Amino acid sequence: MLPLVVLVIVAALAGALALAHLAARGQSMAQAQTAADAAALAAARHRPGDAAELAAANGANLVAVEVVDGVARVEVTLDGETALAAAERPRGVMAPALAAALDRAGEILGQDVAGSVRLLGPLGSGGIEVPRPLAARLATLSHRTGLCRAGGGRPLHFVLCPAIHRG
Repeated sequence: MLPLVVLVIVAALAGALALAHLAARGQSMAQAQTAADAAALAAARHRPGDAAELAAANGANLVAVEVVDGVARVEVTLDGETALAAAERPRGVMAPALAAALDRAGEILGQDVAGSVRLLGPLGSGGIEVPRPLAARLATLSHRTGLCRAGGGRPLHFVLCPAIHRG
């Protein structure tokens, strides 16, 4: 009878250890996925430095980040677990041409431009107003972004650059 009791106790202990291992692995997997999700959201907003920082803040290492057509894909590792995540850059309700110009500006500047502007008029039909620190940088890149100062003594007001027609 005693050997049977010992066998049951050993089996119960082995089961408890296996269950504890599975719980720890599940926790690591969940933490790695959280880190990947946070990093993907940051990368989608044109903030690759923030992506690495958020992964590290969640205890993970950023292995890879790729942003293509506004969709960020990241890979992180944490305690031997690998997690993948993807996020698409959120878009406000604005004219497609304005959204494209803001995307170009964000890619060139390596920061979220669209998230820091104020739309003027429905869908941004009156242009945008940008924060002062961004205005000077954006003005020097007009030829690449398609966003030009509106003029009229309002240095923070930008509109889509007028097309140059040759005839």
